[in-house]
Amino acid sequence: MTSSHRRTVRVIALTFGALLPALGAVAAQASAATLSVDRGCYVNTDPLVGAPMTITGTGFPAGDTVDVSGSDLPATATVAANGEFTAQAKAPILSHKGPGTLNTTLTATDQTNPAVSATTVVHSTNLAVSTNPLSVSNVRKDKVTYSFSGFTPGKRIYGYYARKRIVGRIRFNKAHGPCGTLRERALLFPGGRPHNDTYTVTFESMSRYSRKAFPRVTGKLSILHF
Repeated sequence: MTSSHRRTVRVIALTFGALLPALGAVAAQASAATLSVDRGCYVNTDPLVGAPMTITGTGFPAGDTVDVSGSDLPATATVAANGEFTAQAKAPILSHKGPGTLNTTLTATDQTNPAVSATTVVHSTNLAVSTNPLSVSNVRKDKVTYSFSGFTPGKRIYGYYARKRIVGRIRFNKAHGPCGTLRERALLFPGGRPHNDTYTVTFESMSRYSRKAFPRVTGKLSILHF
């Protein structure tokens, strides 16, 4: 390996894509009351703002007011004649911007009779990609650990490297769990010797590159020459 084949590669920026579709409800029960949410995992495309969350309760006294705590924006709702209520809130946010998941317990409590309550666990995640380490000395040989979250569960993740056109493609394993997470080792640049200083890198769950893919994360790959 000659020194001309050794390049330092660094990921310098990542942006966030669109929300995943709803993945189903998660519910827990306390006494006769129940509490549920409308998604199996909430994907926060903005790490500072939780995704919209719909909370549903059943088995509460009609006409009472219920407080829902545990989310970043506590909610209050009035129970309907059938013992049900619906409240809107924001999903809990993580303490960092990168990949990861968070499990939070929501609690709905009747204001008139606090003994009537119910809980449910909410899963939330960031739509994000990171690598460890951020740079390598030998771009043709040295691998890094990719971390993904917020991608489509059960589908492979693909990376597309573009310089006016797609010049490289990398295929990862399937994202797993309700929050679409994955950790895998791979090269930072799969196309052999880089011929340019910068590349646009897009990670998505489509086997063929699409600007309309959901979810997707886009960043920049910089080649530093020494």
